[in-house]
Amino acid sequence: MQLAYEADSEIEGALVVRLGGALEVNGAARLWESASVQAGDDVRFFLFDMSDVHIVTSAGIGVLVRLLVRLRALGGAIAIFGCSEKVCEVFTIVQLDGILQVCETEEEARQKLRSA
Repeated sequence: MQLAYEADSEIEGALVVRLGGALEVNGAARLWESASVQAGDDVRFFLFDMSDVHIVTSAGIGVLVRLLVRLRALGGAIAIFGCSEKVCEVFTIVQLDGILQVCETEEEARQKLRSA
């Protein structure tokens, strides 16, 4: 699992997280270890770019939900964009596409966070 963080230039307190590879048990653990320490008063929003993610397992979904719970307690949210058809289907099957704000584009994801 590759991870890269960058401050979002349009939303204060937001990070864009570019993921690559498989969001499975090892990748999920790595994501939680790095993202959970980023979340706080200064960072309350995460935009996840999943353009280069080819698989998401229950472990990956669990970390995203756990992170969402933490961010909501801070008044924040997450939005996901760039998913492949296969990855989007996983979010739809587990009925989390709306809760995790799965979007097609980065701009659509930003709009969701602005209205959160």
